[in-house]
Amino acid sequence: MIDKIPIIFSKYYDIGLGGTEEVHPVDAKRYGKIYYYLIKNAGINEHSFYSPEKVTDEDLLSVHTRKYLSSLKNSETIARIAEFKILASIPNEILQNKLLKSVRYAAGGTIMGSRLALEYGWAINLSGGYHHAKSNSGGGFCFFADIPIAVYKLFKKNPVLSVMIIDLDAHQGNGYASIFKDDERIHILDVYNEQIYPNDFEARKYIEFNYPVSSYIKDAEYIHLIDREIPIAIERSKPGIIVYISGSDIYENDALGCMGISEEGIIRRDEIVFRNAVENKIPIVMVLGGGYTEECAIITGKSIVNILKNVIIF
Repeated sequence: MIDKIPIIFSKYYDIGLGGTEEVHPVDAKRYGKIYYYLIKNAGINEHSFYSPEKVTDEDLLSVHTRKYLSSLKNSETIARIAEFKILASIPNEILQNKLLKSVRYAAGGTIMGSRLALEYGWAINLSGGYHHAKSNSGGGFCFFADIPIAVYKLFKKNPVLSVMIIDLDAHQGNGYASIFKDDERIHILDVYNEQIYPNDFEARKYIEFNYPVSSYIKDAEYIHLIDREIPIAIERSKPGIIVYISGSDIYENDALGCMGISEEGIIRRDEIVFRNAVENKIPIVMVLGGGYTEECAIITGKSIVNILKNVIIF
């Protein structure tokens, strides 16, 4: 019998649209690149990964309105959310099967990851983190609010569960913040570039631990901030689970994140988050969030290997 480890991947995560996806800023193949990097460099057998199911319509409706979900049957709506005009000319059936299918599996992976984190103490979904999706809209390549969907499923079994979302993607996590609003069970720590998209000032009101930073912040200042503030936030919130959005778009060569963090800084950041969770015995599920350079997949792969070897002790 092959031992499973709580890292989740689906062959459907990568997006293929006949080559069209190659000219979009999103690296549509990075999920598979990370998967193969881990097989090669972490000594993980391909059969040891967990494989998710697609998120169900019922689960989508636990967060999203029927009107919004119906709007995704229009290719122009999908093109707007993906910020990729050419998609408007592609038949919707193709977009459903090639693009939204990927996102549905990714959301299923976040659901699975939250459950596995409670079982194993940690889990990593090699996709997900669609933090701009709101109940009645999408944006920034985020179609489905995978984190609220997963959290609401957890609430069905444990209605008083305390959840901390640590969002270290370069962009403000406005979607889940708007969905959860004043839910006292949710505690949000968000460090983001305040000078870029989405500039959602309404959603900022719901960030309990709010740390906007300036463009091109460097390693020393950034690492000092999270190393200081994450333990404080954990102590105040006392979460029963941490959902960690580990966007690699903070990378210094990422044109969309506009931050100045090195590869070493990203690896160090992820280790800090996981070490705080593990040392406090708090289950943690990591999702990928954004990352828009060719290097991001390898950096994420290296960071996960570091977590497994130096924090999880895999």
